[in-house]
Amino acid sequence: MNGADLIARFLAHKGLSQAYVLTGGACAFIIDAIARRPELEIVCFQHEQAAAMAADAVWRVARRPGVTVATSGPGATNLLTGIACSYFDSIPALHITGQVNQRESAAAAGARVRQLGFQETDIVAMAAPVTKRAVKVTSVAELRRELVACYALALSGRMGPVLIDVPMDVQQAPAEPWTEEELAPHTERRAPIEDPALFGVFEGASRPLVLLGAGVGLAGVEAQVSDWLARTGLPFVASWNALTSFDHSMPNFLGQVGVYGNRGANYVLQNCDRLLVLGSRLDNRQRSGDPSRYAPGARVHVVDIDPEELRKFGAQGYGTTTADLAGLPAALPRIRVAPIDPVWTHYTEGLKRRFHGQDLSARARANDAPSPYAVVQRLNGAMARNAVVVADCGANLCWVYQVFHRTAQTLFTAGGHSPMGYSLPAAIGAALTARDREIWCFIGDGGMQINLQELQTIRHLGLPIRIVILNNAGYGIIRQFQDSYMEGRHAASDEGVQPPDFGRLSAAYGLDHARVDRLDQLSDAFLARLRAAPRAVVVDVRLAANTLIEPKLEMGRPINDQFPYVSDEAYAAANPFVPLPRVRAAGR
Repeated sequence: MNGADLIARFLAHKGLSQAYVLTGGACAFIIDAIARRPELEIVCFQHEQAAAMAADAVWRVARRPGVTVATSGPGATNLLTGIACSYFDSIPALHITGQVNQRESAAAAGARVRQLGFQETDIVAMAAPVTKRAVKVTSVAELRRELVACYALALSGRMGPVLIDVPMDVQQAPAEPWTEEELAPHTERRAPIEDPALFGVFEGASRPLVLLGAGVGLAGVEAQVSDWLARTGLPFVASWNALTSFDHSMPNFLGQVGVYGNRGANYVLQNCDRLLVLGSRLDNRQRSGDPSRYAPGARVHVVDIDPEELRKFGAQGYGTTTADLAGLPAALPRIRVAPIDPVWTHYTEGLKRRFHGQDLSARARANDAPSPYAVVQRLNGAMARNAVVVADCGANLCWVYQVFHRTAQTLFTAGGHSPMGYSLPAAIGAALTARDREIWCFIGDGGMQINLQELQTIRHLGLPIRIVILNNAGYGIIRQFQDSYMEGRHAASDEGVQPPDFGRLSAAYGLDHARVDRLDQLSDAFLARLRAAPRAVVVDVRLAANTLIEPKLEMGRPINDQFPYVSDEAYAAANPFVPLPRVRAAGR
């Protein structure tokens, strides 16, 4: 055995059966060692960024870490965007990079040179801010310690990616076989949740509300939390990354909240008097603007695993509980829930009937073009209950997440980092991980250009991914921002970023293609053929270039005052419990 064999046998023992790679000289020994093990599979990508994004998808679909292997220098640096996706969304992944021989490294030069070895780059320093641990090993003994420690760290506490940088001389150094003790399963002691403030959070409440965050699903307790919400009847809303954690048909689910959230759900949040937040960091896409104008009439209590995330709420006077949400099943029955005021129930149910699941695109109707909301709803209704659905970023992400009705599908995106081009390689990772499930990729024409090269990966592997391009001929979310604040000057969002002919590009990669100009083209017969297609299909849905995200919060306003703006009378009627004065902010 040598160091490279040590890595391969570790992956095999942990059941990490695939490594997503782009080869290079500094990682060739590692890739060779993995390829020689029959229980492991090498999957070749066309770009390391795509490999890291695909690895990010593995945990989201199968609850096991994804693995990448990349070479030194540009190979390693290309991983960083995908690694950051995992870091900000708390997704465990294992990234292994090759490095130049230690005798050829800058550290051995005897002077402060920038680089000594060819393609030598300090990837550890670059990756440190977006990993739970990034380390360069200097010996086989250190390699075996760090493989065990980093793997356990990725899966413990607030999860996240790790990176191990392995010089070529360490890859080739002799190594003793793994011992059973070294490979013993990692077990993490989970402390029970004991917080009287949490158990009494709804005491005295007449307008209670629960906000579900991604932490509920990351902790694996979504079923128990859903059962508790069903039993208590507590109205609840969700962050975007929590939308994959429950059946949206639940009668007390009111919608997703935030800048691009459901208008009715935002009204409810702003009018509640008790808000229990489970596993959400309440980022600025949920709370945009002045924090004092967020749930202004409520006593807010946040439960989260990361004490640093909770520390930032000190100035707002929120109640907090630092806890691993895996302890929620035992704690939830101890939360005292009084009968809910019928006036509050009437209010919340009325807003849900009025706003939930609407096709909101008035602009699309005015242009006699397909509404992106109607397109998403049509496809949503046709896909399998256990389909995997990956959305990209920008306008297409908003259109999907604003109206998608999840029953049992896996629905995800890179919520925190949100790079263009994420959903295509993430869909590949999902397809490789869940081969018996339908895989749907929603992406914009701009995002499609970022990782277009991975159509070759899809073709080579024969993955029957349904790729839906919501094509608005440019960067629509930026154009809408420029319309609000820059008098409609579309610099760098319109001219120069026009999409190519996706039909000809699909043909060049040997994939099927369909162009959709009208909603009626998405007929039952068409959708049946699409679902039955034995290989990938690129569906180019042509939208009007000025199709808007509706509703959308503009800067300086509280989240219950979204564009398109309702009248002052309608605004007052929708906010009867906590009447906030409207802010006449910059913009429209």
